[in-house]
Amino acid sequence: MDWLERCIPDPDHFLRTQWRQGPVLLRPDNPPTEVLTPDDLGELIDAGHLRTPYAGLFTAAGAVPEDRYCPPRIVAGRPLHGCLDPQRVRDLIRDENATLQLRYLNHWYPKVRELADGLGERLERLTEVFMFYSQPQRRGPVHRDDGDILVLQLAGAKHWQVYAGPTDASWQPVREEDPGPVLLDTVVRAGELLYVPNGYAHTAWATDEGPSLHLTVTLREAGAGHLRAQLASVLAEGLELPARPLDEADLTRTAADLLGHLGARLAATTPAELVAAARRSAFSSRPAA
Repeated sequence: MDWLERCIPDPDHFLRTQWRQGPVLLRPDNPPTEVLTPDDLGELIDAGHLRTPYAGLFTAAGAVPEDRYCPPRIVAGRPLHGCLDPQRVRDLIRDENATLQLRYLNHWYPKVRELADGLGERLERLTEVFMFYSQPQRRGPVHRDDGDILVLQLAGAKHWQVYAGPTDASWQPVREEDPGPVLLDTVVRAGELLYVPNGYAHTAWATDEGPSLHLTVTLREAGAGHLRAQLASVLAEGLELPARPLDEADLTRTAADLLGHLGARLAATTPAELVAAARRSAFSSRPAA
């Protein structure tokens, strides 16, 4: 199955004219909404297997303290912490308009893992997936994500406002107080996808039509740190030097051998190869905001 074609009506056109160039609303013919349905989410909640930090609840005031929905359990005579209590979760959603976030579904939910793996392979990016179950008018802060995102609306509808990308290469994936003019103001409905390029500020809220269920597929990009780490790996490949040269002449020869090796490795490495290797090795444990 080509997951990219299920998410994007014309992948070649998208990659040529829209990728990294601005936000766009997508309406594929066969969107993969079956990877997580509202009924699936209900079963996940009621099964009682959800645990932090893979799951969490948020209100307008911020993160809900875990002790409000994760009472300790006794399993095989031992205390087990961080397990979400189904009834407390539902009470917080109903009474306090809480948003339920499931993190890194690609780690532990097979259907979503298939989607993430397929998109990651086609786009050559590390792919991570987060779920948001939001109540009407629950608005999130304006923020920037560290990666391109594909928002797959599974149920309900969500109103999105997307602003311009960062102008400084030292930007951080944090809340944005002054994002500038809105580039795209749209409602994303079930079966539609929204593409937001890396670092473009955005905010969203569920419409009055009812609760919103969506996946945020985050396509991570390599940064300067990944390039430096990969370059160190490239330069060290095949390097064998004596640990303790015997005298000054031996030390000088060792230095010359080191410089020669580094020069040869640098000469054999192109910027495109370094970027590709950095993307393969890039990783992140930071969830989308």
